[in-house]
Amino acid sequence: MSQNFSGKRNTITFLLIAATLLLLVYISSNPYVSKLETIRIGIHQCTGHEHLFIAKKQGFFKQAGLDVELVELSSLTEVRRAFERGKVDGMASTLIEVLEAFKYSGKIAQPVLIIDYSNGADEILGSTKINTIKELKGKKIGVESGSLSTYLVSRALEMNDIKSSEVVIMPMELHDMPTALKTGKVDAITSYPPTSVAIKKQMGVNVLFDSSTIPNEILDVIAINKEVLAKNPELQKQLLQTWKLTLDYTRNYSEEAYNILTERLMISVNDFKQAMDHINLVGHHEQSQYFKEGLLMESLLKTGEVVFKHLEVEEIDYSQFIYNE
Repeated sequence: MSQNFSGKRNTITFLLIAATLLLLVYISSNPYVSKLETIRIGIHQCTGHEHLFIAKKQGFFKQAGLDVELVELSSLTEVRRAFERGKVDGMASTLIEVLEAFKYSGKIAQPVLIIDYSNGADEILGSTKINTIKELKGKKIGVESGSLSTYLVSRALEMNDIKSSEVVIMPMELHDMPTALKTGKVDAITSYPPTSVAIKKQMGVNVLFDSSTIPNEILDVIAINKEVLAKNPELQKQLLQTWKLTLDYTRNYSEEAYNILTERLMISVNDFKQAMDHINLVGHHEQSQYFKEGLLMESLLKTGEVVFKHLEVEEIDYSQFIYNE
């Protein structure tokens, strides 16, 4: 009898293994069974963006049903270029890079999540010889081309009645700016945390302008390629769920969260907290103000006035940058 039972057990085991193998073959070959697609998001060192590493490390992307790869790059410009070249599917960036990517490549990135808005974090730093923006007439300003940097300078000049022709714009890489300012190659640069934190500690500078003067204009977003969104209609909801889990974790486990947030930036928790005093994170329930109440469109229109200012282009259809579920 024991031999009969053993034989039946072996038969059942064999059938279970065979059924499992058949199911795996079916799933892998059936085009109608959804597969988890890796979404590659370009990111660089920026205090607000670092919260995405909490989501990655704590498994919140996976919890929301996503497979996300955070592709680390050296600057906002490099994030934009990676998107234009198809190296990433989306960007952790500002609206400036969203519109600049369209300007340079025709590729459309649609914001699906508002990370934060800058309230003083983005700055124009001048040498100790320069005390006001108006004193920059005839002076050299270091900027990172095709990024937030050019937007910040343009708005600062505009608000102080200075024509762009009255200053000398010096395009340069983000990592070259501190040395350029220190050696006198330029008289002012644009900066933001964590770079600005280090600059202020290492040399004497004057803050000539910051983003608190232009509230709600500089938005940090996750923007995804329009074509990728079309193939992944649940992606926005999944990212919003991820973001809620991330902010909840940051509030409830602040010590562990700050260790993750400062790990890549190589700054102290205290410096990080001070930087975040000038950055307003946009919570899960606040997202509707941007997507359903028109605040995102308002910001896009304002940003576009600067990005497309000197181009002879047909009227831009800004609705193409708005994701509709």
